[in-house]
Amino acid sequence: MPDSRSGIDRRVATGILFIVLFGLAVVQPAFLAPHSVDEAERKEPGDVRLVAPKENSSAKLWPFTSRRKSFDSLTLPINAVIRGHSERVVAQLKTGRGAKWDNQSNEWRGVGDEDESVVVDDGVVEWRNTTGATRYTYIQAPGPRGGWVTETAQLHDGTYFGSRYHLRLYEAGKGNQTWTAVQAHHEHWDWFRLRHSVGSLSMAQYYLDSQYYGKWYVDDISRERFANGGISDADGWVSVIELRETSELRPVSLAWVVLLLGSVGLQESVRSSLREAESWLSTETNRRGIALTVSLVGLPLLVRSASILVETTFPVVPVKAVAGVGYLVYVVGLPLAAAGVPKGGRSLDWFGVAVVALGLGFLLDYRSIGVKVLPIAVVLHRLVVLAVVGTLAVGGSRREVDGRWNAVVKAGLVLWVAVLAWPLFYGF
Repeated sequence: MPDSRSGIDRRVATGILFIVLFGLAVVQPAFLAPHSVDEAERKEPGDVRLVAPKENSSAKLWPFTSRRKSFDSLTLPINAVIRGHSERVVAQLKTGRGAKWDNQSNEWRGVGDEDESVVVDDGVVEWRNTTGATRYTYIQAPGPRGGWVTETAQLHDGTYFGSRYHLRLYEAGKGNQTWTAVQAHHEHWDWFRLRHSVGSLSMAQYYLDSQYYGKWYVDDISRERFANGGISDADGWVSVIELRETSELRPVSLAWVVLLLGSVGLQESVRSSLREAESWLSTETNRRGIALTVSLVGLPLLVRSASILVETTFPVVPVKAVAGVGYLVYVVGLPLAAAGVPKGGRSLDWFGVAVVALGLGFLLDYRSIGVKVLPIAVVLHRLVVLAVVGTLAVGGSRREVDGRWNAVVKAGLVLWVAVLAWPLFYGF
């Protein structure tokens, strides 16, 4: 007579495999179909629409960014143009103050300490130099400043391994016709993709606008139609910020907000709760359930917070090294906890604990970095991750007496490798 447990195990593994294949088919249909080798016809500057960010400027802009020096590898639209030099833009964003023109060296000089925090709408804004993947844009202009160009500067407000507002700046024009095109977006670091996921363009555009509202060195803020919408939540209307020509220095007052937090504990209530918990924890299964819950809830938060701590405390450490260590903790820690902690009890109970705990961990992780919206492809991937981790917990609870992994754990590990490869090789 066949072992009923093995039958249940096979059904669980078959169901999870079906979920993985279904997710791949929905998010990346080409995964189940041959890839086409036909290349799209290469576009030339005359085949795309160029805009003039400033009147009487000899430089025109292709209002998008691109992964390569090609119009066919378009990524995100330009959503702001600041009519001024990029050095002045960087100085103003970093300090929250104006900048003045040095007629001796023909350079914009920042006013104040560039590392000084600025308070805007009761929130501390700290724009800093950052790194990111190289993105190109095309500028039609005479001389060496025309053609495909890379970023003049990159700034971010936030953290590399958390969530941040990320700006890519591209300067063009000359003299008083100089302008700086900006690609602004809000993104967060995704440990499964090992790169940033862009959540919103419009939110970053409004955030950038807010940095210039009411500033004495701004002449005007308006929106102009560049017709480059349709990507993410971009609507094709670009913020145009006109900086005032001035050599004066005007002080700008900063408002500082300090919040004092405190809490009072009730000793008797705590002691009573501890006595009840001690009785409940007397069984090994309950203790293992708590250990699994704490492990799966805490691991995403631990990896995120530790990475941000290293990034902000030890800036000399390469971000790729931090990303590699964090990814290793993810790919080893999650299946190890899911398969190693459960023992005994009902399979469906362990499946539910694993799914709910890791799901809560993901939600708290995103909340900690301010991410509220995710692409549908990312949501589907995380659901599959939860199902695979739940499968590993089921297999772990039915370990053999000698400690060897059973067929469900082995199948779960195969699915785990597949779910890790999915976003790396079939990006979404």
